[in-house]
Amino acid sequence: MTAADFKNLPVLVLGLGLHGGGVAVTRWLLKQGARVTVTDLKNRLELIESLRAIGPASYNLVLGAHPLSLLKSGRLIVQNPGVPSDLSLLKAARRRHIPIENEASLFLKLCPARQLAAVTGSKGKSTVTSLLGQMVKAWRPGTRVAGNIRDTVMFDVLTKIKPTTPVVLELSSWQLEQVGKHKLRLPLAIITNVLPDHLNRYHSMADYTAAKAQIFRWQKPGDRLILNYDNLITRSLARHAAAQVYWFSTRHRVSPGIWLSRGQVYISGQNAVKKIFSARNLQIPGEHNLANALAASLAAYLMGVPLSVIARVACKFTGLHDRLQLVRKWHDLEFYNDTAATAPAAAAAALAALPRHNLTLIAGGVDKKLTYGHLASLIKQLKVRLVLLPGTATVKLQTALRGYQPIVLAESMAAAVKLAVKLTPPGGTVLLSPGAASFNLFKHEFDRGAQFAKLVKNLK
Repeated sequence: MTAADFKNLPVLVLGLGLHGGGVAVTRWLLKQGARVTVTDLKNRLELIESLRAIGPASYNLVLGAHPLSLLKSGRLIVQNPGVPSDLSLLKAARRRHIPIENEASLFLKLCPARQLAAVTGSKGKSTVTSLLGQMVKAWRPGTRVAGNIRDTVMFDVLTKIKPTTPVVLELSSWQLEQVGKHKLRLPLAIITNVLPDHLNRYHSMADYTAAKAQIFRWQKPGDRLILNYDNLITRSLARHAAAQVYWFSTRHRVSPGIWLSRGQVYISGQNAVKKIFSARNLQIPGEHNLANALAASLAAYLMGVPLSVIARVACKFTGLHDRLQLVRKWHDLEFYNDTAATAPAAAAAALAALPRHNLTLIAGGVDKKLTYGHLASLIKQLKVRLVLLPGTATVKLQTALRGYQPIVLAESMAAAVKLAVKLTPPGGTVLLSPGAASFNLFKHEFDRGAQFAKLVKNLK
């Protein structure tokens, strides 16, 4: 497949969305001369920023519904990851043998890069992608990084990629569904972990795990797969791999792979063991971020990055926005934005990473059919003060915390920040780590984090 194949091709972009991926695909298709129809369930006002980003180009726009008549305007469908695969329009398209791609599968078919690493996982994939990208860029400045990280969507970097350009991609389980269906091979794949998430989308953990496993489903014996030895699910996936498996672990010595021992990080390869850096020199907090640093370092090593470069970049990396991001120190209080924690396991990891006294958590939102027992136990153990935003996940967490105090409810982010400031003693920490989706009050999780950060920065 080449860009020339899209000249005058009728293409249906199914789901424009708010995160930029649908916008970038649409812009690219229009630039190639495709005849594009865009459809989304949202209205024009909700999509105003995305529509402005496309610009004044000529295309058809259908909002508020996905009628079957749209199939007449598409010989190819590009499905936004937020659009469920059991949608009646997609079922009809499959019956009519209309090809269905998503942003990732289409990108991989068009990407000419010979050196490509792909990262997935329930937690940490954005951090690993970003850190790995910085490591490879420090060695090869032309490296391109793309994925679900804001401002790094795939089709914004596609035209800048040559066969010699190293590429680092972040891939979600939704994107990997089409990657697997199209039997696309990823020469270096990394799975950070598999934890309960998105069970509102998948029928079971087995289905969710199978989606994640598509990242290595079509690898060959000469390819490489990096797995988390400390996660039982990813450890079990190794037996299904055709590629050479490498491990990372914060608790066990592994081979071949990378591990932590007495505060030092070691890597094994080419019949030798080498120390890379000391864990205490990392600037990103928490054991989960240490695991992320190990995964990125191992991937960079397998891509050819010198160990000295890996160590230097790892120890300078301060983390990603919206992921345990220190927003402000104000009146002896610290405020952290961890809005990307959309599952209870992610919120629990954030709690474990921060000082364990005088901690106030802003949490809650929309449930994804997940369980909140472990997070509730950790909240009790650490005696966390709790401010809850409304939503179905909040109800579940309240049930798991029955009788626990202090818990206060807030109808908005402004109210939540005000209440958290009142609850938190001097020297304490306010953490936004919702452990839930954001759709009821916010455009998306990044809007949730942006509102929190703005309110905190305006405290007087």
